Amino acid sequence: MATSTTSAGADQAADPLLINCTASATQYYTPGLTLLEKPTNITASATYSCTGGGSVTSAELSFDYTVNAGCLPTASPVTTGITRLDWNNGPDSEITSTFVITRPVGQTVGTTIGTVTSGQFSGYIANQTGVYPAPDLLACATPGGVTSSQGTLVLTLTQPF
Repeated sequence: MATSTTSAGADQAADPLLINCTASATQYYTPGLTLLEKPTNITASATYSCTGGGSVTSAELSFDYTVNAGCLPTASPVTTGITRLDWNNGPDSEITSTFVITRPVGQTVGTTIGTVTSGQFSGYIANQTGVYPAPDLLACATPGGVTSSQGTLVLTLTQPF
């Protein structure tokens, strides 16, 4: 959040209305994804590159969710959880959100919507989308399954009105 450091009584600079961030990310699955759905812990970490946030230009992301997941899903898993953003400048943020996985055209799309509940940009609305390629079905048929995948993430923080 930017503030003016000029003379006393000067107006504070407005908080940004919109912050856009993008990253390449690796998601990890424990246990590995197999052909059948089962409770799976999904974790990821990535470095976002951000625009629109003034001196905030990057953030380290980490999240941890547990959902029923497999290579051949029968439903769109939904869960809630916390995403942590460690900003390059200013206090870190935590986002409380709902996480939904869909599988259009075989790829995996994870969508979260929530609110920044603590730290910098507290109160902002957060939308994040991760897109990952379809899992390798031959690897899904092995006992260990698919344990990771590489994809892209887009995060948008919007100031509420």
